[in-house]
Amino acid sequence: FQKVIKQAIKANRHKDYLMKVLADYDQYQQVFRDAFTDKNPLNAVYIFRAIYQNKKSVWREIAIRGNQTFCKLAETIIEWMGWDNDHMHGFSMKQVNGKPEQRYTQFSMYAPGWEDDPHPTFKTDQIRIADINYQKYPRWGFIFDFGDGHEFDIELKKINDKAKKRDFDEPLPTCIDQRGVGPLQYPPLDE
Repeated sequence: FQKVIKQAIKANRHKDYLMKVLADYDQYQQVFRDAFTDKNPLNAVYIFRAIYQNKKSVWREIAIRGNQTFCKLAETIIEWMGWDNDHMHGFSMKQVNGKPEQRYTQFSMYAPGWEDDPHPTFKTDQIRIADINYQKYPRWGFIFDFGDGHEFDIELKKINDKAKKRDFDEPLPTCIDQRGVGPLQYPPLDE
């Protein structure tokens, strides 16, 4: 990626734009380097609360192992909202360097197949739950279906490194608590 961009800059093609793309990519990489850790337990169970932003009384609490991916977390939230997983999703940092970020921040990881950014981004099937430093980044934004914009606040509630498989009624990841009824994914059209 960088080699091709640098060649285009050297040839004076879209130089200002491409220099900004490189700077944004460097910043993206640096922010994620700061967010990553190898100190979290892979076999622990991580409990997240996903609060639906369009109806705050709707939330799902998800248990997932540290060695599972953010893609699995997304699939579980979508399934427990009663929706089909037929759209893209992404997780965004809620704050960077102590400053709040807008939704759809440039500091996001996206579903496999997402190719809408000018530089490579991390994909949710590449990043394990345990890979994130939750001391620095305990809250994330989650969006499913960028057209309808089903947005959630995701917050780590706890890490349980003593949990056993028998502690859960279903294989992980799964929903362990919930409140409210999610909206229909495809409500009937008003005529």
